[in-house]
Amino acid sequence: TQQFLVLLKAVAHVNIGTCLYRLNKVREATQNFERAQNALDEYNDVVEIDPENPCHSHDDDRFPPREYLLLVTRVNLSRAMLRLNKHEEAQKLCDQIADDNKPHRRSTSSRRLSAALPSRTYGFRRSSSFSATSSALETVCAAYDHDIDRRSKWLFSVAEHFLVGLIYEAKGEPSDQKEAWHHYNRLLSLARTKLDHRHPYICSLLERRGAVLFSQRKLQCSMLSYLACLHVLEHQQSNGSNVFNQADLARVLYSIARVLHDKEEYHDALGMYHRALQCQREVSINSARPSLDVVTTLCNISRVYHLSGDLDAALSANKEVLDLATLLVGGKMDHPFLIHRLKIEGNILVEAGRLEDAMRTFVEAARRCGEDGRNQMMATMMGGGGQDSNSQEDADAGDSSVLSVRSAATLAHTNCFHPGAAAA
Repeated sequence: TQQFLVLLKAVAHVNIGTCLYRLNKVREATQNFERAQNALDEYNDVVEIDPENPCHSHDDDRFPPREYLLLVTRVNLSRAMLRLNKHEEAQKLCDQIADDNKPHRRSTSSRRLSAALPSRTYGFRRSSSFSATSSALETVCAAYDHDIDRRSKWLFSVAEHFLVGLIYEAKGEPSDQKEAWHHYNRLLSLARTKLDHRHPYICSLLERRGAVLFSQRKLQCSMLSYLACLHVLEHQQSNGSNVFNQADLARVLYSIARVLHDKEEYHDALGMYHRALQCQREVSINSARPSLDVVTTLCNISRVYHLSGDLDAALSANKEVLDLATLLVGGKMDHPFLIHRLKIEGNILVEAGRLEDAMRTFVEAARRCGEDGRNQMMATMMGGGGQDSNSQEDADAGDSSVLSVRSAATLAHTNCFHPGAAAA
């Protein structure tokens, strides 16, 4: 009885951790996965294992074997560690999983599974007292809905390729990105032979592969991978699946828009940005604070409108950025991001020929700068070259219209960011 209580404790923590992870409470999820792992370590103290016969009785098929539960726990814990940017801890867990998958360890595990499982195909039989936990366990373990041995093989592959691929991707170096792409492709090939082509796991792999290809600046291949991902995601949603939500859809749409933006296909990029923006607004509708994702997308919409020559639309989008960002930073008017967006607004106003408005915007940006920043901006405004003598004399005499024209024209070149570059 004691050994099953320990297993039940581990199952409960895995289920709680999975629910918390889905709710984006990654830190709390990690704590529950660690508790599950500790409970499974405690299992060895409860069960006396004969070294000559490591197989122990497993007379209740409502529980999977400890080895399988430990594998599930480590896979989930490793993924959560990656979300928390604890890459070394995630790598250690992947190494432990790989070590358990070595031939001499795998044969021992297989003998234990054979003793633990009935000869028929294994399934979790629910009882009235265990229905809820058994159902949740099946959801967690539904990586590959066959027998435990084949599920284990799938999870080993996930750890070897998907999790390791995420670790390489996070390193960011070109060689690491190539290694990540290699791992994602290996698992994608396996998944397409084992799962339906519109399975959620296929969708996740296509998204990660698209991200790596984008980092390698293989934009066309990246876009095709993202579009395939979007197709699977929309198929899942159209069938009433709750595996993906609006946040997932917004993220993929934004990624496609980023690729189109960098490919300079501005019309299509705008369409995708607006679709992503609509989803992002729906996700954040109940939030007390503005969404950073909404602000980022609006920044890029403003840039694309600017590049497309629609200056009024660019100014409108930038104004909304300023309004939302002001709320996001708690009304801190001297925040560098707000000053930067004011400079961008001034640049657009210069291009639109609204020089007086541009001057007022630049003056407002200078007013919000610190003393050093203000002095630099004023020096830039007063130091313009290439003016004829009459203009110089007018400026020296305090002719504000001439000073405004010169200042706006000069400051229009102070923005260090490429106007076509996406924000993030």
